Amino acid sequence: MSNELTLILKTPVEELVPKMLAWNNSELLARVEETLKQYEGVTYDDESIDLAKKDRAQLNAFSKALNDERIRIGKIYNSPYDKFKSEVDEVIHKVKEVSDRINIQVNDYELRKQEQKQNSIIEYYKEVVGEFSGLIPYERIHQAKWLNVSTSMKSIKTEIDNIIANARTAIVAIEGLKSEDESILKAFYFRTLNLPEALMENERLKQERQKIAEIAAKQAVPETEEVKPKEIPETLQEEVKIVKFQVEGSIAQLKLLQQFLRDNKIKFTAIKEDK
Repeated sequence: MSNELTLILKTPVEELVPKMLAWNNSELLARVEETLKQYEGVTYDDESIDLAKKDRAQLNAFSKALNDERIRIGKIYNSPYDKFKSEVDEVIHKVKEVSDRINIQVNDYELRKQEQKQNSIIEYYKEVVGEFSGLIPYERIHQAKWLNVSTSMKSIKTEIDNIIANARTAIVAIEGLKSEDESILKAFYFRTLNLPEALMENERLKQERQKIAEIAAKQAVPETEEVKPKEIPETLQEEVKIVKFQVEGSIAQLKLLQQFLRDNKIKFTAIKEDK
């Protein structure tokens, strides 16, 4: 549709490269080294400090003059390239403007193709999701690579089929556990689509329930404490009464009675018979 653009330089690039600058570098370097020898081991004292300043100024002035000349020659030397670069940039800018306009159309086409492909994938997902509709939403299984041109619909359908088949296998496995937490484990699986993690969750719940049962058992049986009889305060004791009675029995019985009265701190007094 369009003519092919090619870069052609009328003059070979080798002829466009400027020759190395020729200058008396070796001669100048030799003269500088010879001149600098006179400063070797020189020590300036307070009286010759003005001379030190003068020598420093001369050396700095020479360095500045040489660097200024380098900058001046650099501008002259680089000006052809700077002009060439500016002209190249102008051409690139114009090419990029057109390329960007084309890129917009290409991106729009690719987005439309991706949308069409995703719609096809979703339609297939709806056909095979079966009893897991609502439990395994498409967003949970979608993979970005499915929209790539290099990923075929055949491979995508195989992956979706495997996901559904794995889910059926997982549900059978979870129900086979006969767990008290079966509904919790199923919900956990549908959040993760990972059977090994669901099985680990089952073990965690079992251990958690066992710990709760142990705590509840300890709380249901309080620790027994030794119950000590409370002493009755003297202020709450019954009023002391005096009762006179006659006892008849053997000597042994009377001794036992006497011991009982003493053990219980009951005062008693023998009554003399009247003659």
